[in-house]
Amino acid sequence: MKKILLMVLVLGISFPVLAQQSGNLFEQLTEKYADKDGFSASRLTKDMFDLYLRKKNVEESSEVAVALKNLDNILVVSESNVQGFPFGTENSFGVGNSEDKMKPEKRSKDDSDLMHQEILNYYKSNNYTLFKTEKRMGEDIKVYLKKNDSGIKALALITKSSMATNLVELQGDIDLTTVASLSKAINLRGLENLYKIDNSGPYFGQFPSSGHFEMTEERIAEMEARAREIAERHVELSEEQRAKIEQQAQFQAQKQMEMAEKYREMAEKYGRQPIFLSTPGDTNTVYYINGKKVKPEDVKKKLQDEEIEQVVKKHDDKEGKTVIKITTK
Repeated sequence: MKKILLMVLVLGISFPVLAQQSGNLFEQLTEKYADKDGFSASRLTKDMFDLYLRKKNVEESSEVAVALKNLDNILVVSESNVQGFPFGTENSFGVGNSEDKMKPEKRSKDDSDLMHQEILNYYKSNNYTLFKTEKRMGEDIKVYLKKNDSGIKALALITKSSMATNLVELQGDIDLTTVASLSKAINLRGLENLYKIDNSGPYFGQFPSSGHFEMTEERIAEMEARAREIAERHVELSEEQRAKIEQQAQFQAQKQMEMAEKYREMAEKYGRQPIFLSTPGDTNTVYYINGKKVKPEDVKKKLQDEEIEQVVKKHDDKEGKTVIKITTK
C-alpha cells in the first residue's frame, strides 16, 4: 500500500515539475532578451488550445486535435541573428569616416550564440536526453526528450542558422508521429519547424547547396553599397525626403533577408526549388504541368506539395520570359 501511495505521489508531482521548469526557462529568457530587437517568445497553456481549435474549425477527431489535446504546454522562442541597417545617422549621407557608412548592425558571434548555448545548457542540466542532432543546409538541429514509463512527456526542438535561433518545447503526452501537424492548427512563428523532428516534410531528389538561399557577406555588402548610393544621390534632399528614402531602403533590405531565409526553409522542407506564383497580370512567367501550359492561377488549384516530383526553371532568352516546368508523380 505504501509503495502504491508513493508511486501516485511521484506521478502527481512530475507533471507540475515539468510545467514549472518550462515556466522557469520562459522567464529566464524573456527577462534577459526581451528588450533585444528580433526576440520573441510565446507560451500557451492547455486552456488556450480550445480557442485555437474553434478558431480553425478543426474536427475533434482529427490528428491535429488529438495531438493538441494531449499537450499541457507549448513554449516557442525565436531570436533573429541579423539586424537592420543603422539609418538615421549622419554617416548615412557621407559625413564622417567612410568606413562607418551604412554598416549593418550585426550581432557579434558571441551575442548570437549566447541564447542558443543557454538553451542547450538548460536541457542538458535538466535530465533531458538528446534524441537527434543534425547539421543540414547550414542549420544546426537538436531534439531533446524527457521520458517516463508511460512515454514521452516533454520535447524540445532547438534550431540555429545564420539568420535565427528557434526553440519549440512541448509538454504532455507526446506522439512523435503527429507533433508536426500542430503547425496546421496554431499559427505561431516557430511551430513550422516541427517537421524537422522526424523529417516528415516531403523530399523529392537532391536539391542544390543551401548557399543559394543564405544571406552571404557578398550579398550584404551589395545591399550596403546600393543603400549608400541612394543616400549619396539624394544628399541635397530635405530631411523629410531623406527619412522616407532611408525607411524604404531599410524595408527593402529587411524583406530581402526574410526572403532569403524563406527560400532556405522551403528548399529544405520540400527538397526542391520553391514555387512562388507570379502576381496577377504578370505575363513574363509561363507555367507547364506535365508538358501542358497552364495559367498561374490554376497551378495552386491543381497541385499539392506532395504531388510534385520535379520543378525546372529556365529563362527563354528568345521570348524574354521565365519558363517553369512542373512534373508530377
